[in-house]
Amino acid sequence: MAPWPFLRIAAHRGSGTMAPENTLEGFRTGLRYGFKAMETDAMLAKDGVPVLMHDEKFGRTILDDDRSVPELTSLEVRTLDAGRWFAPQYAGVPPAGFEQAVRWCRANDVWLNIEIKPAAGAELETGRVVGRLTAELYADLVREGGDRQERINPKAPLFSSFKPDALRGALETAPDIPRGFLVDKIPDNWRELLAELRCVALHCNHKRITPEFVREVKDLGYWVFCYTVNDPKRVEELFRWGVDGLCTDRLDLVRPYA
Repeated sequence: MAPWPFLRIAAHRGSGTMAPENTLEGFRTGLRYGFKAMETDAMLAKDGVPVLMHDEKFGRTILDDDRSVPELTSLEVRTLDAGRWFAPQYAGVPPAGFEQAVRWCRANDVWLNIEIKPAAGAELETGRVVGRLTAELYADLVREGGDRQERINPKAPLFSSFKPDALRGALETAPDIPRGFLVDKIPDNWRELLAELRCVALHCNHKRITPEFVREVKDLGYWVFCYTVNDPKRVEELFRWGVDGLCTDRLDLVRPYA
């Protein structure tokens, strides 16, 4: 099996707990902490344009708003206040657009793990749209056959999703961008899904795995990526088990390194 080609530790949603998630201000904060790898969420707005948002329904990062991402256009989403929930000094900070965020990352040499985060019922379409746009934005970096471990360009992004249909959509429109299947509780059919979706990695909750499971995944030829690891001692333990990469919220505690 080829070695993990990407940076090993990514800032969760750009900034972890250090700044408002999935905003350019959050990404800038992650970079200030030294993180050159970031994880983020791409969801389709009403006009079919992806924005960075983890929750379909507002109310957590967009306070006092009972609407949802699919109800608003991407421009409308990007006028919302995604900073006030975090701290008063971030009031008025908007959610980032997906293309806006990718262009910022490319300009700042930041690698992206793009989680395709579809609204309910939009799994396949979200994968297709995010895949197509990502392929266009990284056209100079994505290699033919670049979804195979031995062909990956380490500067190219990595897709992940909890939704198999989202990965199926991305496979249709961006077959050369590598994919990881995201799971919380490990499903019985994880092996079959990894094979069907032509994934290079299994992305899993670090609390639900064992050294034996990590070895089994890797013996099958897949990398292992874990979320969301906030204790430096746990980070080192997981790497000893053979975990290849992970993301963290605690940019103040977990230091980035290749």
